[in-house]
Amino acid sequence: MGSCFSTSSVPLLTAKVITLNGSLLEYSVSVTVSQVLKSETTQSCFLCNSDRLYYNEFIQALNPSEELQMGQIYFILSTTRLQYRLTAQDMAALAVKASSAIAKSSKKGSRRRTKTRISPVVMEVNQRVNEERFDGVKRFDQKLGVSGISRSGSVRKLQRSASKRAKMAIRSFRLRLSTIHEGTVAY
Repeated sequence: MGSCFSTSSVPLLTAKVITLNGSLLEYSVSVTVSQVLKSETTQSCFLCNSDRLYYNEFIQALNPSEELQMGQIYFILSTTRLQYRLTAQDMAALAVKASSAIAKSSKKGSRRRTKTRISPVVMEVNQRVNEERFDGVKRFDQKLGVSGISRSGSVRKLQRSASKRAKMAIRSFRLRLSTIHEGTVAY
């Protein structure tokens, strides 16, 4: 009989920053917005939080003294983007940019492969997350879905890693989906 040691690596939470050129910077220690922006070669850029990007609204720049939160995704964007409202195409382009940056990063420096998927979700700006009802559909926090069937593994994984606002957007989006009956059957 012998001794046995077992270790498990706990994934390190980092603040992920997607740069102008589409590369990924990860910060595992506390860092401010101004410190991140100093690393950029162009002076006409700002940092925004991916959770604060809303469809058909102006992008909100973060304050230079604000600290980045671990587990969040941020974008460095050109200051010209502050003048325009965010379109669905812009949101999709940012989602693709983040997804490809994270995929490239996981292939480069890590032995372990983690699957990350970022999907754009369009939601109304004036929705209130903490209300009983969410955009006319009753909110549910139970583990069972509307039909009493447990949710799929991919939804559970997403819920562990996503922010509360993203979770609520996905829940409301899923609740609105229904069967579309096409055409009529003539007898």
